[in-house]
Amino acid sequence: MRKLLNIFIILSLSISAYSQEVEIGTIFTIEFSNPEKNMDFELISKSSYNEIIDLSKMDSIIKIEPKENQIIGVFANGKFGNKTNSMLVLISGLHYNLNYDLKIKLRNKKKLQKTSTSTLFKDVKSIEYWPYQIEKVDFKKFKTIPKENFEQFQIEVKIDSSCIKNVDKNIEFGEQEFKTHLDLVISELENSEDFELAKMTKYENSINSEDVSLGHFWSLGDGIYPNEKGFKFGNPISYRRIECPYFEGKSSYFYTKDDKSIKVVSFNWKTFKESNFGVNPEIKNDLNDNFTSKYDFIVTEVSKLLGKPLDIEQEEDSGRIDTKWKSSNGIKAYLFKFETYNDIRLYVYKE
Repeated sequence: MRKLLNIFIILSLSISAYSQEVEIGTIFTIEFSNPEKNMDFELISKSSYNEIIDLSKMDSIIKIEPKENQIIGVFANGKFGNKTNSMLVLISGLHYNLNYDLKIKLRNKKKLQKTSTSTLFKDVKSIEYWPYQIEKVDFKKFKTIPKENFEQFQIEVKIDSSCIKNVDKNIEFGEQEFKTHLDLVISELENSEDFELAKMTKYENSINSEDVSLGHFWSLGDGIYPNEKGFKFGNPISYRRIECPYFEGKSSYFYTKDDKSIKVVSFNWKTFKESNFGVNPEIKNDLNDNFTSKYDFIVTEVSKLLGKPLDIEQEEDSGRIDTKWKSSNGIKAYLFKFETYNDIRLYVYKE
């Protein structure tokens, strides 16, 4: 009997060190027993948090400073634009940069599913936001990132003169480049058994894209790419390009670690906040219209190559506008635009 009890205690300790669940409406503290040696952790405190997270009052969200071996977090409903949905705010006291694995429990879903996360930096509030309701989150594993993989992290005000110096890199130029790029990606997915990473790095170099890869691993959520064959991926490669004066774009390549075979290509358009606004403030007035036009343009171009979009039901209160495709030869694309802020994302892959 004592032997069974000892086994139970050992299993309980092992579970607590590697998996901790937090319900919605909670402020909590995660503590690492000895971060110099390993990243074993334990959820040492939880208490109710009944307020709505207000991003305009960041300093009031977490008022307690974490110790050097702790992370303090709030998992609650937060307001983003005119939508209120699940939000996770974390602040780390550790001297290391951290990545972590996180699973989420959606309403009406029995199983938890993995979600993407952002890197944690010491004394910097990290925000994860989901445009739908989540019942709980489950912290699975933390790992340190060597500091040499990052430039010194700091918040600073700077003026990016890219658009002033590169006036030719406008929307017309960017849309023509996207057509060429997308056609190349879909052609490789259709015709090549092995979509080599080297082909796309060569292409990016040919158009003088800026390599903005993070230098560490990050993954796509199951809702974007299910990875039903269980591929093991290397560190994604990302490139930046601009479409003056509105868009800052990024293309990313997700490839298998062993043979460098691309499985997913993503495109992302965000507001180019730091360039030209000071020179031409009127840009802000028609920014939303330009993002709507960009979305319509992408739908048209993808449809030319993959056919008519699928007839899907828009998820209620998702905070997104979704469009999906599946071609006759199995190429899939998922495009969405957030409703409350200007961010467009496109993912193209073939299982």
